[in-house]
Amino acid sequence: MDKKQRNLIVTIVSFIVIIVVAMIAYNRLKGSAEPVSFTPTMAEYTVETKKVAEAEQKAMAPAPVVEVVESDAIVDRVIADEVVEEVEADEDDLLGPVMPDIPLFLLDDTETSFDEVRAGRPAIVNYFASWCPPCKAELPYFEEAWRQYGDEIAFIFLDALDGQRETKATIGKFIKEFPFEAPVYWDEGIFAFIFNTTSLPTTVFFDKDGRIVTGYLGMVSEQALEGAIALLLK
Repeated sequence: MDKKQRNLIVTIVSFIVIIVVAMIAYNRLKGSAEPVSFTPTMAEYTVETKKVAEAEQKAMAPAPVVEVVESDAIVDRVIADEVVEEVEADEDDLLGPVMPDIPLFLLDDTETSFDEVRAGRPAIVNYFASWCPPCKAELPYFEEAWRQYGDEIAFIFLDALDGQRETKATIGKFIKEFPFEAPVYWDEGIFAFIFNTTSLPTTVFFDKDGRIVTGYLGMVSEQALEGAIALLLK
């Protein structure tokens, strides 16, 4: 074996060792990674912001599978329900803002709303998509939490339905094949707009008054979810 062959073999072996070490380090970091906690801020939800959110949603999906029909009566009803409560008492300054009663739709297009689903309970909104790997990784223990705490906490699994990457067909197929039994909702892009989030998944936790408690960008660990649930049930 000449010097060139020896050097080539050494180079190849060194390269393989570097790859193996990098993979081991990545898996360790991945296993110990904590979810990114954030304090959700919320844009005011008005008729104008609703129209902007719908326009952005339509821009993302020029050929939506489901046509969203605007209704002035629906807009008036939602806005009349006080979309954002003003904080009047000094002690309330430490509390998070109240989530507006935004319209929500089941996959069969049955209309409901945030407050109607919540029904006076604390709530967890998990904004996800069927094509999103971190979303799929966390859904099993989110669904298990829904089974365990569904009577005490409203779990709102909100699909990022855009008519292109995520359609009624893709989410429907996902629900059957995953399988996933909890109710799945969609909105008109309002949640992503008022929270100014493009991260999937995004999870926001609300107390029994609909006030924001905390939130996470990206995948939530099972331990973090349990901790947040314990906080909501205090």
